[in-house]
Amino acid sequence: MLDRPNHSPEKNISKRPCCIIAELGLDEHDVVLDGVVRWMVLDSALFREATRFILKRKGDSVRLRLLGVDYPAVITRTTSEGYELQFDNPLDPDVVDDLVSRHLTDE
Repeated sequence: MLDRPNHSPEKNISKRPCCIIAELGLDEHDVVLDGVVRWMVLDSALFREATRFILKRKGDSVRLRLLGVDYPAVITRTTSEGYELQFDNPLDPDVVDDLVSRHLTDE
């Protein structure tokens, strides 16, 4: 069963919708998943695997690869939209602005 999304208005305000081709590397299993980042903020992002089915995962250490750069993170929740990730270190605001601006969606 998938976790229910948290519809906290405070959290939703800061989400920046985008569509960035990405890879998610599962550190423990040496597996790489192709997909897209659907939204991102300084300390978290939503990765949607390119496959039809999303397996429930939580607590896995991962690496989110965006445009050739790896960002260490942990899967905090699985929803029907994908894996919510918490970055090990918040991203630089200029990096997030640049990534989202170049891959902005209307979502």
